[in-house]
Amino acid sequence: MKTFKAKGQKYTSTLLLILFFFSSCDQIQNKSDTKKVTLADKYQSYLYGLYDKGQFNGNALIIENGEMVFQGTFGISNFNPIDSLKLNSVFRLGSVSKQFTAMGIMILKEAGKLSYDQDVREFIPELSYQGITIRHLLNHTSGLPDYTITMNEHWKIDLSYDDPERLISGNEDILKMLSEYKPPVHFKPGEKWEYSNTGYNLLATIISRASGKAFDEFLQEHIFTPAEMSNTSVYRYVPGFDEKMPNRVFGFGTKFNGTDRFSTDFHYLNAAKGEGGIYSTLEDLMKWDRILYTDELVSKQTLEAAFSPGILNNGEKTNYGFGWFIDVSPNGKKVVKHMGGWAGFLTNIYREIEEGNCIITLTNNNSRYFNIDDGLIDILHNKPPKFPRIFIADVIGKKVQAEGITTAIEHYKKLKSEQPDYYIFHENELNFLGYELLEDKKMDEAIGIFKLNQEEYPKSANVYDSYGDALLAKGDTFNALINFKKVQTIDSTFFGIKKKIKSIEEDSMSNGVYEK
Repeated sequence: MKTFKAKGQKYTSTLLLILFFFSSCDQIQNKSDTKKVTLADKYQSYLYGLYDKGQFNGNALIIENGEMVFQGTFGISNFNPIDSLKLNSVFRLGSVSKQFTAMGIMILKEAGKLSYDQDVREFIPELSYQGITIRHLLNHTSGLPDYTITMNEHWKIDLSYDDPERLISGNEDILKMLSEYKPPVHFKPGEKWEYSNTGYNLLATIISRASGKAFDEFLQEHIFTPAEMSNTSVYRYVPGFDEKMPNRVFGFGTKFNGTDRFSTDFHYLNAAKGEGGIYSTLEDLMKWDRILYTDELVSKQTLEAAFSPGILNNGEKTNYGFGWFIDVSPNGKKVVKHMGGWAGFLTNIYREIEEGNCIITLTNNNSRYFNIDDGLIDILHNKPPKFPRIFIADVIGKKVQAEGITTAIEHYKKLKSEQPDYYIFHENELNFLGYELLEDKKMDEAIGIFKLNQEEYPKSANVYDSYGDALLAKGDTFNALINFKKVQTIDSTFFGIKKKIKSIEEDSMSNGVYEK
């Protein structure tokens, strides 16, 4: 294990092959060993380069031809107090959890407890949705709406945060809300493909009811224990340090100034499971990758179904199986993969199953690390790694802090003109920055960014909604209302816009300022 200092943070990288190297008094004796050490160095250099630029805070592991060639850890597990990541640090997996939920369903199918084409209501009769099967849930072809929209609209919570644990809702609450409010489906089952956290949340309930055991207990008994994944669990979220999980990692973000940190670890839906909720480590996920080459959990025939694309009603294939996206490697061989993101975490597992290769990355800093695996895939296939583009919000935020909003906007326009492919320019970036400034009580700066976003993306309903929010926060209800009504002309179904307009109009009328 080597330890370095960089930007005041500890950087630790463990390279299995290097350890092999130093365990012997002899020099590397053959070209194969030399190639592997060089490859490990490339992974280390690439990830450290990302870390040094603020684009990576997390752990990574690479398997080539069935052999681990690199594992490393970069950055901190928590900022209050600051604590360095370790190789056995336990990360929240987000949607990488879906593959374990799918495996639970496959185990029950082999046990004769359910069938893929069974109607979901046979296990969850309180749902009103018709014609949805377990297979639809597995393949993301159910048409079910995102449960978070219903929960955000109807779940009543005390936002005082005096006792965060009592604010946390989970699967029972979600099911109750879906049953009570019955949000409409987006399409008929099997008609289209649409990623659905709702579907996998319901699969967790099905596993529990079909097995007669709690979801976490079932996965522990039938997956984690057989795979010897001793540091993996469906975790019941506890705010702050938990003695039951001493190596747990906490999600955090970095403010627009690039220096100050804030916690992103808490969310009132932290008890939701099936679509997420699992915590794990690099080593355990390596064990997971390895056991999927065996028939210890389910038969290889069942696994092949999980790694096969779903089929729509019209016969078209999707790019999703059971808990896995399906792709091809640079060599044209099958790849199964999945990304996960939740409350500051961004995780990824990428498996070239015919070649025995696997890339695992686990991060915990504000989910700002997209496409880092592309460079690792390049290295795996002996290509120069592509470094991910930089989020423009991160650059402009620092400029706002150092030189003010006018200079920052000028800098934005200059970079977009001169380096359009080096940075990520998207309305969401400016929107992200604008709300960060708004939360920091920098009203004029936030308004400036939202106004710029309008100029850049004049056809987007969202930019007018955000600008309206900023104006409303400053007390300019007249112009806020103008922007909210602009939203309505662009997209009459925009979430929450009718409520905003109604609230302003009613307040204005009650104060004698506005007559409808």
